Amino acid sequence: MSTVLGVTCAGGVVLAGDRVAVSQGHVRSRSRQHVFDFEGVGAAVVGSDVDGFADRLESDLRTYRTERGEVHVDPLTRMASDLATEFDVSVLVAGYDDGGTPQLRSITADGSSTDDDLAAFGSGAPVALGALEASHDPDATLDDAETLARGALHAAAERDAGTGDDIDSYGLPA
Repeated sequence: MSTVLGVTCAGGVVLAGDRVAVSQGHVRSRSRQHVFDFEGVGAAVVGSDVDGFADRLESDLRTYRTERGEVHVDPLTRMASDLATEFDVSVLVAGYDDGGTPQLRSITADGSSTDDDLAAFGSGAPVALGALEASHDPDATLDDAETLARGALHAAAERDAGTGDDIDSYGLPA
């Protein structure tokens, strides 16, 4: 299925994910993008139609910026939540709140969302989340949080056939 995760720290928010795509128990691709940079906000996505979700969110964000200006985490979360149900995906989003503080939100395929400091979705999520929880430092820099995220995904890849070693990441600095 693939695995995506998010980490908050003093340095900001990191999203990371591997590039494996699994369908009906078989690895279909090792180059599928799951982490997206949408000009000042980011998303990490797993589920049925990752590409459809990403294309639509990018379009909705472009429209929002044209009509209203900068996208903060609350409208980003609402947009992603509406699309998560339509495209049957689970999503982690990173964006700034109204005060300029980076935030991480988890959105499940049913559209519900929560604020999180650490989060993971996908087939390797239990292992990745365990690795994150064991080593997370809330005072870490963005670079240190990215190193932690990559390590957690590598740990998941060792134990989960649906998680790969090729990793993409997105950092939203504080």
